[in-house]
Amino acid sequence: DVVIVAAYRTPLCKSKRGGLKDTYPDDILAPVLKALIEKTNLNPAEVGDIVVGTVLAPGSQRASECRMAAFYAGFPETVPVRTVNRQCSSGLQAVADVAAAIKAGFYDIGIGAGLESMTTNPMAWEGSVNPKVKEFAKAQDCLLPMGVTSENVAERFGVTREEQDQAAVESHRKAAAATAAGKFKDEIVPVNTKIVDPKTGDEKPITVTVDDGIRPNANLSDLAKLKPVFKKNGTTTAGNSSQVSDGAGAVLLMKRSIAMQKGLPILGVFRTFAAVGVDPA
Repeated sequence: DVVIVAAYRTPLCKSKRGGLKDTYPDDILAPVLKALIEKTNLNPAEVGDIVVGTVLAPGSQRASECRMAAFYAGFPETVPVRTVNRQCSSGLQAVADVAAAIKAGFYDIGIGAGLESMTTNPMAWEGSVNPKVKEFAKAQDCLLPMGVTSENVAERFGVTREEQDQAAVESHRKAAAATAAGKFKDEIVPVNTKIVDPKTGDEKPITVTVDDGIRPNANLSDLAKLKPVFKKNGTTTAGNSSQVSDGAGAVLLMKRSIAMQKGLPILGVFRTFAAVGVDPA
């Protein structure tokens, strides 16, 4: 069996406005990598690979940033690092890749992680779009923003604006209650960083300890006043959509026998994994 023995994350913060807006991506990832080895007393040299799921940054740059983060966290140069991109499932793909490698016997211990700084790397297309896409409807649909896909899915399955708003209110209520009850305290790694005043340029040291996008006072009345973002008379608004965020998370995986030898808790067992393509629209 491949098991998960530790899992940590940074707070998830609002892009361009939140607590991590002035933090370099490598400084976002480093604390969670460091927490995995420090809190388990693991020798970092025993890690066979670190795989980081990441979407928006240029591939070679983000790969270098992730290796830099590993060095900040105390990993030796013998531990390799790579990135993987499967769009919104990139972090899960990283975990699956590590689990598969452990199952194959390539190594016994690995880290699967996810990193995104949407402040640093906003969603944008680099360069020109191949004009050939106009000849292939499915290829052209690959260029649709996720907000339009949201509208298509809502229309296809008959999900109303009111149902989406209600789900958003309930989600924020649960997140706020869990935060107040300390449910996330053990999984969140504080990030020591800085915040820059956009008007004066003044820097202030801060420690980010909680998710800053939770809206405990969200209510149906306020959400109903928001206009659709992606389609006239649509249902997707800024209030019922997922937040544009900065943050990172990582899990430590290993063979069950190794975990038992080291006396580490088994938080979960990796059973299997599947990826399936769907209509890009």
